[in-house]
Amino acid sequence: MKWNWGVGVAASYIVFAAATSGFVVFAMSRPVSLVRADYYAESLREDQDMAARARAQQLGSALSISISQPKAISITVPRDSGPIGGTVTLYRASDPAADRTFTFAPDDRGTQVFDVAALRRGHWIVQLKWTDGGREYYVDQAIVLP
Repeated sequence: MKWNWGVGVAASYIVFAAATSGFVVFAMSRPVSLVRADYYAESLREDQDMAARARAQQLGSALSISISQPKAISITVPRDSGPIGGTVTLYRASDPAADRTFTFAPDDRGTQVFDVAALRRGHWIVQLKWTDGGREYYVDQAIVLP
């Protein structure tokens, strides 16, 4: 059988179509995880979050998030006259199922220590949202658990 240019074009098209179909099947079988399930509703709060970030930046070194022990995270915020309350989310970008949320209720000095012995080693982002005296604050900081 003699091959001519028409057979070559047809063979190229068939290989291209098969490769594209194979990639589509592969891509459709991969799990899709969003950063947040409620990303649209959260995006509507963006202006409020930016103001809360600005207020947290004004606190300067009075605000600290650090690894206090090999398996504990210490968070310290300055205290005003009102009660402090909020949430601490430990966010792991590589595995959304590993995310953890804790209640933030610091002691009289404004410090709370979280035991993270059960969490995997690696890169985490600590997201702290709290209110103090009716004002909202938000800060996030990357940490690496040993």
